[in-house]
Amino acid sequence: MKITLYPHDPFSIEKGIPTIIRTNNQSFYTDLMTGMQRKENVVLSEADEKLDINNNLDFLENIIANADIFQPFKLKMEKEILDNLNEKERQRLYQLDREMKSIFLSSSYLEDFPMSVDDEWDLKKQYKYCGVSFLNNSLSSPYDIIKEVLNLYHKFNSRKLIVLNDLFNYLDEKHQIQIFNLIKQLELHVLLLDFSWQPYSQLLEECRYYSVDKDFIIFER
Repeated sequence: MKITLYPHDPFSIEKGIPTIIRTNNQSFYTDLMTGMQRKENVVLSEADEKLDINNNLDFLENIIANADIFQPFKLKMEKEILDNLNEKERQRLYQLDREMKSIFLSSSYLEDFPMSVDDEWDLKKQYKYCGVSFLNNSLSSPYDIIKEVLNLYHKFNSRKLIVLNDLFNYLDEKHQIQIFNLIKQLELHVLLLDFSWQPYSQLLEECRYYSVDKDFIIFER
């Protein structure tokens, strides 16, 4: 897979190999960020064929500060949970639904209110009523959030190119290595954008590393 920000040369991204674009060139970084956000002047391709960028690239920006980072997976996770219910569990949920409606109806009779209840059983409504959601205390650190997002992409959108920025501002070296290893293990396409003056280090030797200097010259390691 390749991503091109015109008029610059393309950047190669392989599954399982984190790709880093690091620059201290404000103009280049601004164009790159704007291109990713608006999906303009950016072309995604594979095997010399252009890919639909809207369907194949997710620019997550700063996922630590994004309160809605898990929203795109909400319906997919709901479907997964409901599909995993066995027949015995579905029958029990149906019985609970009937019991709950019977209680409400009986209470209305006590006041002689002319009311009725919907006899139709809606499993999705029952699920939402329970307020199933992520455990906030299980995602208490930037590392935990990034790890969970990558795992969800592996499960539901493994072919997409995931683009993150500011990741290096949140992770120490130990967690950076763990995230790099997770990307490799899950065989994801991941591009990391970093506006920084930091030099190349051995920590990044397992990554494909690009740096863009003040003169827009691209160096690859």
